[in-house]
Amino acid sequence: MPEPVEKRHFGSWASPISPNTLAPNARKIEQVCVDNADIYWIETRPEQGGRSTIMRQSAEGQQTEILPRWFNARTLVNSYGGGAMSVRGATVIFTQFSRETFPKTSDQRVHRLDPGKTPVPITPPAAASYADFEIDPDRRAVYCVMEEQTFLTNGQATQSLVALDLDGVKPPRILAQGEDFYAAPRLSPDGTQLAWLSWSYPSMPWEGTRLWTAKVDPSGVLRDINLLAGAPAMRTDGARNPVLKRLMRYSDDAIGQPAWSPQGSLYALSDRVEIDGDRWLNLCSARNGQLEPVTLRTAEFGAPAWQLGGSSFSFLSDGRILAAFTSNGVWALAVIDPETGKAGDLDTPFTEIAHLHVSKDNAIFVGGSFTEPAALIRLDPHTGAYERLRETTEKMDEEIRRCISVPEPISFPTGEDGSAQSNAFFYAPCNPCFEGAEDETPPLILLVHGGPTAAASASLNLTIQFFTSRGFAVADMNYRGSTGFGRSYRRAMYGHWGEVDVEDCVALVKALAKRATIDPNRVISRGGSSGGYTTLALAAFTDLLSVAASYYGISDLEMIAKITDKLEAHYAELLIGPYPSASKLFRARSPLYHAQKIACPIILFQGLEDPVVPPAQAQMLIDEMNARKLPLAYEFYADESHGFRKAESIIQSLEEELSFYGTILGFTPAGSLRTPQIHNLGTIQEE
Repeated sequence: MPEPVEKRHFGSWASPISPNTLAPNARKIEQVCVDNADIYWIETRPEQGGRSTIMRQSAEGQQTEILPRWFNARTLVNSYGGGAMSVRGATVIFTQFSRETFPKTSDQRVHRLDPGKTPVPITPPAAASYADFEIDPDRRAVYCVMEEQTFLTNGQATQSLVALDLDGVKPPRILAQGEDFYAAPRLSPDGTQLAWLSWSYPSMPWEGTRLWTAKVDPSGVLRDINLLAGAPAMRTDGARNPVLKRLMRYSDDAIGQPAWSPQGSLYALSDRVEIDGDRWLNLCSARNGQLEPVTLRTAEFGAPAWQLGGSSFSFLSDGRILAAFTSNGVWALAVIDPETGKAGDLDTPFTEIAHLHVSKDNAIFVGGSFTEPAALIRLDPHTGAYERLRETTEKMDEEIRRCISVPEPISFPTGEDGSAQSNAFFYAPCNPCFEGAEDETPPLILLVHGGPTAAASASLNLTIQFFTSRGFAVADMNYRGSTGFGRSYRRAMYGHWGEVDVEDCVALVKALAKRATIDPNRVISRGGSSGGYTTLALAAFTDLLSVAASYYGISDLEMIAKITDKLEAHYAELLIGPYPSASKLFRARSPLYHAQKIACPIILFQGLEDPVVPPAQAQMLIDEMNARKLPLAYEFYADESHGFRKAESIIQSLEEELSFYGTILGFTPAGSLRTPQIHNLGTIQEE
C-alpha cells in the first residue's frame, strides 16, 4: 500500500537528506590524468579538513591513495588553482599545500612522487606557487606556470612560464615572461614543440588569449617562438564598456586547451567561430599558420577556465576526437572527424561532463546527471557502455532517491522591454510523504551561481535536493552573463553587472508567479561569491526578497576593484566600467552603500582566509546593518577560503541557513538544527 501523504507547510517537510549526509557527499574530483591504462585523480575530502589527495586506479582496477596523509595536492596559482598534478610513466608531479611553512604564505613547493617512494621536493623553498604541469622525460624537465608573490607585475604576483628540473637539482628556468598570465604548456608527442597560452589585463581566460608555439631544442631552450592565434579585434565600436574595448584590442580570440594529437597536429578551442550572427567556442586545428574551425556548432566545447588544467576533448586511436560540449546549459559527448568536422553525438545519460580524457580508447571523465551525482566515469564510446569508477557521494538509498526533484529547463522574457531572454533550471518541491497545506504555494529559492561568468550545474546537486525535499521550489539561474549560450549572451553582463542579473531574477519570479507554481511573496535568494553579490543587490535594490543568504558574497564593488586576487584584479572593471573613473558607478551598484534600502533579513557566511572576497567586506556590511538595526545573522570560519572545504563548515552553515529561513518565514523546519544568533530580530517582528 502507498504511504499516507501528510499535509504540512512548505519548508517544514521532514527529509532524508540532512546536512550530516551532505557534508561527506561534498567530495570533489578536481583533476583527472591518464597514464596509459592507469587513471589518476585529485580528490578533495571535507571529512579530512578539505585535504586534496591523489588517487590511482591501475589497469587491473585496483584503487589506491598514493599520497601520504601529511601531503595535500593543491595549488594557489590564480587563487582558484587547478592543474595541481601531472603524471607520466608512473611519475607524479604535484604542488604541495601546507600552512605557515613560510611567513605570510603557504608551502607550494613542487614534489615528485615515484612509485613506492616518499614525495621529494624539486623546487626551492620560496614564496612561489606552481601549476599546470607538463612532464618532459627526455630532458628531465617539467614545464609549468610559476607565480611569484614577492615579485610584482602590474601590482600583482608575477607569472612566468618555466621549466623545472625533474631531479630538483637546478633552479627553475624561465621560458616566457612579460604577460600577466600563462597557462597550458603542452609538449608535442615527439618532444620537439611546445604550445602554451597567455593573456594580460584586462582580459580574462575566456575572453582574449594568445596561443604560442615554439621549437624545443635538445637542451630545452625555446626557438622560433611564434604567435599562432590571438589577434586583436578589427573593430571595437560595438563594445559599450571601454574596458571591453581595451580587451578586444589586446586579443579578440578566446583560445583554450591547446592539445597535440598522437599524430602531432595541434588543436585548441576558439570562439572565433561565427554562426548565425553570434560566436561560439568550437574545436579548431592549427592549419596554414592559423587556427581553423573543425566544428561549426551553436554550442560551447569548453567551460570558462576559472581553474587551470581543464580538458573537454581528447583523441581516439583511429584519429577521431572525442569532445564534450554544452548547449542550453546541458552537456553531451560527440565523436568528431577532424578532417570533415562531422560529429556523431553519443547517447549517454550524462548532462554534466568535465575533465575528459581518453585511456585505451575509453572515455574517462567526471560525469553526472540530474538524477545521479558526479562520479569518475569510464565509457566505451563505441558501445555507450559505462561504469562508475569512483563516486563523489555515499550510495543514495531508495528513500533519498524518491525525493529527487528533476528540473524543468525554462526560458523567459527579461530586460527593460521584455525583448531579451534568460534561462534557468526550475526544481519543484518533491517528497512523496508530504504535500503543501491547503491554498499554499511553495516559497522559491533563487540559486545564483558564482563567476558571474559560469553556469548552473546540470548534475545532481544534493544541496538543491536538501531544500526541494523540504518543500521549497528552487530556480537555478543561468542569467545573462552565464556561459554556454554564446558570446553575446555572456557579454550581455559586461558593463551591466548588478543590472541584467537582477533583472533576470525579477523576471523569473514574475514568470513563475503567472504559472502559480511559487509564492511570489516568499522569495529567497542564496548565492556564493558573485552569486552572493547578486543576492545582496536583490536585497538592496528590489523589494523581491523575503530573506537572503550570502556565502562569501561581494558587498563593496569598489573594494573588489582595489583589493582582490590576481586573476580578478581587473574583472570588476570589465563587469562595471573603468576604475577609478567609474567609481561613482561602482558605489551606486554596491549593496554596502545602500544598506538602508535593505528590507529583508540576511544571513552571511564568510571564510577568514578568502583572497577573493576579503572578510572585511562582510564585516563592513554587518557593521552597517547593525547600525541601522536591520535583521541579520553571520558566521566567520577560520581556515576557510573562497568556497568551504571542511565538513564542519558545510554542516553548520546549511543548518543555520535553513533555521534562519524558518524563523523569518514563520515555519518550523523538521529535525534538530543549529540556530544562528539573529541580531536586530525585534525590528522585523514589530512591523
